[in-house]
Amino acid sequence: MKTIGRLLNMGKNSAAMNMAIDEALLAAQKEQLNPTLRFYGWTQPAFSFGYFQDITTEVDVDACRAEGIELVKRMTGGGTVVHGWELTYTLILPRGAGEMNISDAYHSIGQSLVKAFQQLGIPAQCYATCTEPSQTAQNICLTNPAEHDVMSDNKKLAGVSVRRNRNGIMFQGYISLDMPPPAILARVSKNPAVQEMLREKSTAINTDGRSISRSALIQAISETLNLGIAFHSSELSLTEHVQAKTLAETKYATSGWTFG
Repeated sequence: MKTIGRLLNMGKNSAAMNMAIDEALLAAQKEQLNPTLRFYGWTQPAFSFGYFQDITTEVDVDACRAEGIELVKRMTGGGTVVHGWELTYTLILPRGAGEMNISDAYHSIGQSLVKAFQQLGIPAQCYATCTEPSQTAQNICLTNPAEHDVMSDNKKLAGVSVRRNRNGIMFQGYISLDMPPPAILARVSKNPAVQEMLREKSTAINTDGRSISRSALIQAISETLNLGIAFHSSELSLTEHVQAKTLAETKYATSGWTFG
């Protein structure tokens, strides 16, 4: 018998609000165990950064602001992710007896995405390597695949990062639906070599004449995600919404969090 969870198919929010909602969902597990799968978008172009990254060394902050690119730090690790042209998702799993091992969850997520992509006619496979990542591209998610990330034609298509605390386990992932324009990719890194790698080593679903909609992708993933959980359509609780709004204003939109 499958565990019952929530499916939140949400619209677009600011970068700060998106990260705040995820933290509120994670915190809510303390009061009630409630596995949650959330799909969402971004109101404007944004770069999210891993928890241990120093944003100021990665990008030209002033140029990003001038061009309307939001910058936000995630709770999860990993490198820079470009938002606005992808499908973003967050998976929240409760802690407790019988909780899924993180490595097993990574494997299940990767294999489920591959199956969903293949059902949509997208060639895909999970990435696995024993080699060390390139030092040049180590902080850019789109150029630096990790084990269980999803590849297409040897280029990275989807990635995921994780954060675990006493309340639950949070996976934040992205799936490249369309390629960002060159002007956006040029701002992902100050390093011209990394900019070139972005063009050479990343890809998106809607290339080679494909035109897959966001809704079709969500449906395929929802049908193939193999975690022993039946996700049913739902909404944020009032408590989660209020907490997220507070977190967005007092944490994720502040310079102290973003650049600290």
